[in-house]
Amino acid sequence: MPNDLERRPINVAPYQKKDEPPDENFDNLLHNWNDLKDDIILFFGAGASVGAINESGEPMPGAYELRNQIWSRFILSESERKDFDYSNLALMSLEHVSTLAEIKSSRILLERYLSNKFAITKPLWQHGMIPFLKPSSIFTTNYDNLIELGYAATGMAHKILPVFNNSTSINPNKTPLYKPHGSINHPHSKVSEGGYVITQFDYYEIMQTRRLMLEKFMSNFHEKCVIFIGYSLLDFDISSILYNLNQGVNGQSWYAIFPRNDSDVRNMMRDKFGIRQINRTFFNFILELDQKVNFIPNEWKFKNYNKTLFQ
Repeated sequence: MPNDLERRPINVAPYQKKDEPPDENFDNLLHNWNDLKDDIILFFGAGASVGAINESGEPMPGAYELRNQIWSRFILSESERKDFDYSNLALMSLEHVSTLAEIKSSRILLERYLSNKFAITKPLWQHGMIPFLKPSSIFTTNYDNLIELGYAATGMAHKILPVFNNSTSINPNKTPLYKPHGSINHPHSKVSEGGYVITQFDYYEIMQTRRLMLEKFMSNFHEKCVIFIGYSLLDFDISSILYNLNQGVNGQSWYAIFPRNDSDVRNMMRDKFGIRQINRTFFNFILELDQKVNFIPNEWKFKNYNKTLFQ
């Protein structure tokens, strides 16, 4: 694991400050912040891990990068890897490729490969600031443990409770962290108990369990300020629940944080899901939000960034 920012791969910039133009949806969140800040739910997708690097110095892969990497490692021969055109995979999903990889190799080798890909020692600064938002619950589709490490870095590891199935008892003194796709902390467990949900058959196995968990987690979404960070809404069962929740419900405002300035995307998010998209990276959102509402204690502000605790 790199010990400082100078050793980070040049294509990864987790702390790139940008003077972003005004965003009306961000302004809306700020305008209502005092009324919303005590009822926040956080929902993390792969985009929230962008910029983090694993113990081998590699960036956290997105779904398509991971699909290609698994295909290269488990399906292609060494001679085929050099000139393979990954566009040939076309619309093959990560789940389909992983299924073939498991069949051609073995489950345990696939699990070990994923564990190496997502092995992280320290969180990014922005993950360490999550506890100061005081979310009532957190949901992530990611395998990595950046959120758990973020809580640990600020001395609040005891305040979070990972949840992998619908039967887990929720402790009112802890923030539930829903991880239906599994976690690097439980690589060889059953998929219903924190193991990786990676192949299409894993999804079949947890389909009912995950839907019950989602419904439990989302039961009071219309009452809460839900903030989606780095989440694309391409996951059908999750997006379908969100869509249905938005139909005929005059609920609380929801926001999505990802760096894209596209009016068509913003209109679709607002009209179909009731979500206001904010054109910011995770880092710049946390940085700018703190500048506006001062929710981070002074010793943890980015100006006092501590590279012994954060990547």
